[in-house]
Order: sequence, then C-alpha cells, then structure tokens
Amino acid sequence: MPKVNINVPSKYSAQETFEKVKKFFNDPGELKKYDSEMNCIFNDAQMSGKAKGSKFSADLQVNNAGDASSVNVIIDLPLLLGAFKGQIKSTVEKKLGHLLS
Repeated sequence: MPKVNINVPSKYSAQETFEKVKKFFNDPGELKKYDSEMNCIFNDAQMSGKAKGSKFSADLQVNNAGDASSVNVIIDLPLLLGAFKGQIKSTVEKKLGHLLS
C-alpha cells in the first residue's frame, strides 16, 4: 500500500491542535465525504488517533514544539489510489494548514 506522510506545523498548543484535528477528522463534511465508512478512534492521553475506512486508513500524532505544535499524519492508500498520492497529500496539507494557521 502506498503511504502518504504529512507533517503540518501549528501555531496552537499541542492540546488545542489535537482538539482541532479531532474535530476535523470527525466532521462529516470533510474527510467523510471521501469515505463515508470512515471511523476514528482517538487516544486523548497520547494525542494520537487512527482513522479507518473502506478506501484508506490513517494514523495521526500531535507533537509538542514549545509553545506551538505539529501534526504528523500517515495515510495508507490502496494501490488503485497510488496515482493520486500527490494530490491527496496536497489536499490534506492545505486543509490542515488552513485549520492550524
């Protein structure tokens, strides 16, 4: 399976960033429009989560960076979507960047 690695800086604290990312992943108007079967499980203590659907899966981790933070997302794509790897990476980076800037 092709993997997409995304790292997006955030101006918010790690906890604020994690809350924003959780809301983004649970919003039916965002990622769920690409895969309506997507479900997310979050670990609040470790500020991490997993998203799994019928078309892709993803692991995310929010990391502390002083007064700011960053989000690392690794998306596993099926072979059929491998050709769209760059477009998917760009779209997720853009949406998270807008959310966290």
